[in-house]
Amino acid sequence: MTSSITLWTPEQTQLISTTIAPGCSNDELRLFAYACQRTGLDPFSKQIYAIKRGGKMTIQAGIDGLRAIAERTGQLDGSETYWCGEDGVWADVWLGSKPPAAAKTIIHRKGSQHPFVGVARFADYNAGQGLWSKMGAAMIAKCSEALALRKAFPADMSGVYSTDEMQQAEVEPVTVTAAPALPAGDAKLFQAGKAAIAKADTLAKLQEVVARMDRRKPDLSDEQNDELLRLAVEREAVLSDTPSEDPFADD
Repeated sequence: MTSSITLWTPEQTQLISTTIAPGCSNDELRLFAYACQRTGLDPFSKQIYAIKRGGKMTIQAGIDGLRAIAERTGQLDGSETYWCGEDGVWADVWLGSKPPAAAKTIIHRKGSQHPFVGVARFADYNAGQGLWSKMGAAMIAKCSEALALRKAFPADMSGVYSTDEMQQAEVEPVTVTAAPALPAGDAKLFQAGKAAIAKADTLAKLQEVVARMDRRKPDLSDEQNDELLRLAVEREAVLSDTPSEDPFADD
């Protein structure tokens, strides 16, 4: 029986590991598969990537991929982007000969009483090469849009960053400072999720648990969600290696 969690054939997995997610381990490829499944993005269409940086995998998507996720929710209700120079005056078109100092994107979500705003400073994201040196206004606008989209649709885009946002990190070393402690999340729900994963004795049941986890993701901290995802990956590996008791089960 083929697990709906495992999205790719062995040939596709090999292709992804050498072109789309180079340097990733088997467990990281499984995590990447979950991200593709959760977001509905297709790595073969270059909508989503897995990038290793500093020994850690980062999942990245093109801005078109993030827009596709938002559109599929049925809740996207339009957006606007503005630019400003050092004077802080916002304009809906950038005509300056130099790149703008910042871009701001406003995302409207149906049913929400307020819009979601993402502001990106050019100095923070400028990679200093490629399209950043030729189309600075367009590049910083995509970064602000990605920020706003994640604010508007956190359950659908949590942990997925646009390639435009991360290009600066690929050029220059990044100094990481300790972040403030995150909320602990729902401990009871976390323990229930761990128990459900351990109890799942078929891939189908595990998939049901993963779906419930995804729906309750906002109630958990990032650390709890990461741990549940890790346990699900390990459990799937065990179940995938377990022979089916039904000799007539579908392949």
